[in-house]
Amino acid sequence: MSKRFEFAVIGAGLIGSAAAKYIATNNNNVILIGPKEPETKINHNGIFGSHYDEGRITRIADTDTTWAYLAKKSIKKYDSIFNFSKIDFYKQVGQLSVGPKSNNIDSYINSIIKSSEEIAYDYHHLNKEEINTRYNNLKFPENSDFILQLNDAGHISPRRLVKAQIKIFTQLNGTYLSSIVNNIKKIQSSFIIKTSDKQEIEAQKVLVCGGGFTNFTKILPIELPIKIRGRTIVLGEININNLSDYELYPSIIHYPDLSGRHYTYILPAIKYPDDKYYIKIGGSNYYTDINTYDESIAWYKSHGNNDEIEAITKELNTIYPSEIFENYTTSTCITTWTKSGYPIIDEIEKNLYVSVGGNGSAAKSSDYIGKISSDLILDNKWDDQVNKNFLSLNYSI
Repeated sequence: MSKRFEFAVIGAGLIGSAAAKYIATNNNNVILIGPKEPETKINHNGIFGSHYDEGRITRIADTDTTWAYLAKKSIKKYDSIFNFSKIDFYKQVGQLSVGPKSNNIDSYINSIIKSSEEIAYDYHHLNKEEINTRYNNLKFPENSDFILQLNDAGHISPRRLVKAQIKIFTQLNGTYLSSIVNNIKKIQSSFIIKTSDKQEIEAQKVLVCGGGFTNFTKILPIELPIKIRGRTIVLGEININNLSDYELYPSIIHYPDLSGRHYTYILPAIKYPDDKYYIKIGGSNYYTDINTYDESIAWYKSHGNNDEIEAITKELNTIYPSEIFENYTTSTCITTWTKSGYPIIDEIEKNLYVSVGGNGSAAKSSDYIGKISSDLILDNKWDDQVNKNFLSLNYSI
């Protein structure tokens, strides 16, 4: 006998957990389905989530006004999420955007300034001397320009944010099922959802938030126009005796224009579950295309892309003093890219919805992406401040 619900959200990651929470706020006849984090990667052969991490940058500062708006709306809810869940997931240490000085209005720094005229927030436009005064251990190219956002910026633990959202969801009497969905079938006016552990759920409306595994699981009647990339991050371990004030340093996004240098994002020193402190770096021009389910699983269990590791480790040891690091480890995740550069949030057939495609930018903004998704499935409502065409399913872009 199927368990019956009015709503089902498939995918219990950053977007799915937020969407389920907002649905439950209005109607608690909702089930959230998605596996918990495995104890070890190497022994796990099922779906992985990209939120299995302790550090993601959060900030409003962005070259794109839509992403800036989604971030601003989400960050505004961080305190509320903490107050209801009592799970601490956000550290306000600020965020530093770094790029070359330029008179070009479309340069990285000038684009951030222009975007801030529409999506307002407080920031400081600083020169290299002013940055050296604040953060004397950071080294950037001589021609660098800086935007420093101190408030409503820093980093989040995506792992703890998901836990917080699911805790609130269950407090609202939503039902959480830690399973993997392997089939969705439309029967008359409802959907029958089957899981890998032989459970069966019936729902009137379904929202799929499956991230990079959405197409690979073949649970949708169509294939979404998304690309999956395997990314590698490097964690530089800092001995507690060298910790200094690196916990209080800002999160960094750096777009250099020098030959041999790479785009990177860097998190300050963060304490990980093994009780060690790491400075995390990711980015570069390198990535690995992921084309199948099996490739995804293998990627999560791998050490990553050697070219990516070499490039970002070099950047880490250039921007931070190399002598503070005792050891380096790597980790992997997958990112989901759409043609538009924004999430696909749409009804793909009657009562079947998707919210997929973070484009490497969604963790900080996941709460409001979940809110937009819940509004659509609940009442077919949409925030007029977000161009719906940007986030609609479109194969022709």
